[in-house]
Amino acid sequence: MGSASDTLILRVKNGRIEELVDQVATEKTFTIYVNGEVLVSLLCTPTELDSMAVGFLLSEGLLMPYDRKSLISVDVDEDAASVSVVIGGPALKKEQLYRRKTISSGCGQGVTFTSVQDLSSIPMNRTSLNISSELVRRLLHEFKDLSDLYAATGGVHSAALAEDSRIIMFSEDLGRHNAVDKLIGKAFIAGIPMNNKILISSGRVSGEIMTKVIRSRIPVLISRASPTCMSVSYAEDHGITLIGFARGSRMNIYTHPWRILKKEFKKE
Repeated sequence: MGSASDTLILRVKNGRIEELVDQVATEKTFTIYVNGEVLVSLLCTPTELDSMAVGFLLSEGLLMPYDRKSLISVDVDEDAASVSVVIGGPALKKEQLYRRKTISSGCGQGVTFTSVQDLSSIPMNRTSLNISSELVRRLLHEFKDLSDLYAATGGVHSAALAEDSRIIMFSEDLGRHNAVDKLIGKAFIAGIPMNNKILISSGRVSGEIMTKVIRSRIPVLISRASPTCMSVSYAEDHGITLIGFARGSRMNIYTHPWRILKKEFKKE
């Protein structure tokens, strides 16, 4: 199943009309099953579906980031448009989850089962990762050229995981939440710890995006777009360095600036 689909369009330019074939991002609905029970259906780009399902479970607290043994199997059935995940440990209390379901601010009205009370037990992130403004600039320069799908369609979001001075992992999806979930799930399946990594996102940083970062113990989030007040509050409370509007040589540092070398900057 491809990430982009051909569609016939009429293009109007400089008063002239031409008929041509254009590419649009593919959008499909896939249902995630956990231990044989339906959990949720998500609209997504139909790639890396195993990673997306695992990342969603991690982001919702149904899998723990350091407990890989609890993930028993992941099976993708493209014909049935489903991903079946088998996890060990305590039985999933689905009824309790659905009683506190929240419609998120994501494209297509995403779903989250997490509330602010769920985050209160997660300790402050005190990872002593130091980065520089030059590193941010170089990572973003590398990041912007990674998505061939965006270049073809203009209709997807991207997320990347960086270690030291380079990007080591990349995912994309029509939804910014899905892109982050795919990245988190891919790292978990590969056994790559995230507690010393930098997450880069193309999209707006909402509270549910920050929740994913907090649960994964990622200390730094960089976005080309804006944060919301909820994401700033969550980042401040949980020790996350949040950087928004990072483009070229400019950026806004919203929380925990101590991870960016102070000697670089002079307050005006």
